[in-house]
Amino acid sequence: MTKVFAIICLCLLSSPVFASGPSPAKRLPAPQQETTIQGCEKPPSQFVTVDGVRVHYLQAGAGPTVVLIHGNAGSVDDFTYKAVRLLCSDYTVVAIDRPGHGQSDRLKRKPEQLESQAAWLHDTLAALGLKHPILVGHSWGASLALAFALHYQDDISSLILLAPAAFAEKEENWWWMSTFVKPPVIGDVSLALGKLFFGKSMLKKELKDAFYPEPVPEDYLKSANESWLDHKHLRSYLEDEWKLNDSLKTLSKRYSEIHVPVVIVTGDADKVCLPKENAYPLKAAIGKSQLVELKHAGHEIPQTEPESIRNALVLVTANSARSTVP
Repeated sequence: MTKVFAIICLCLLSSPVFASGPSPAKRLPAPQQETTIQGCEKPPSQFVTVDGVRVHYLQAGAGPTVVLIHGNAGSVDDFTYKAVRLLCSDYTVVAIDRPGHGQSDRLKRKPEQLESQAAWLHDTLAALGLKHPILVGHSWGASLALAFALHYQDDISSLILLAPAAFAEKEENWWWMSTFVKPPVIGDVSLALGKLFFGKSMLKKELKDAFYPEPVPEDYLKSANESWLDHKHLRSYLEDEWKLNDSLKTLSKRYSEIHVPVVIVTGDADKVCLPKENAYPLKAAIGKSQLVELKHAGHEIPQTEPESIRNALVLVTANSARSTVP
């Protein structure tokens, strides 16, 4: 999501509707499609406790392990909408709610830092007994996948990066985030800006940009309205957005160190993570990488172009096989 939505978040955080605390995250209804194998239609919610933090995840299918990491904001529902059922006939698919998103608890220390979430993901995969998976990250989740690769490269087989946020954005008009993300300023901002913004209508506009050139699915919009605009998820979104630039400034200098096979998938009409500022330079920075550009596609690849994930898995698996040939 864009910075405009962050302003809306600031407006809403201290409003009376959030005073009673977070509401349960809502699961997106799965669209009507043919079912692949048992368990793919509606994978059950599962939980594991890692270092005192409860982690929500879904697991379905059989085959090589694929771990799906959603963006900011978002949850496992970004993948259960279409992608999980498409993949789980050929892969063991594990989708995980990032800390403070969906039904996962927030980390207790430095939760907003990519490096902290990479360590959390490493511990979570170990707790689940998942060895050398293929990491698939979307948007902010792709940033996390890159951080994971730079810190724990020997523990994954390959990377698939969907509409990646790979490089720091320009910080114009973003200077206020480091100040406003913490109370008590949030209350003052709400008073000043609350009259200017109406959360649901602006969220709809931002999702329209994210899904462009496709329309926003009505069930997805309904779920986002119900689950993204509570205190817990807004706080997590803001904190993650606030620190992303700092982490990317450091990590992006090291992308050339990534030696596992990488497939980068980007939409040529992406309005959120512009390909010329992210996917293209990322391809140049990582030697073992392939770039797939989807024509007439936007940012929300897991929902609008789920087949591209399966195609990328075929590509990256072939690259992995070639890299092991003596």
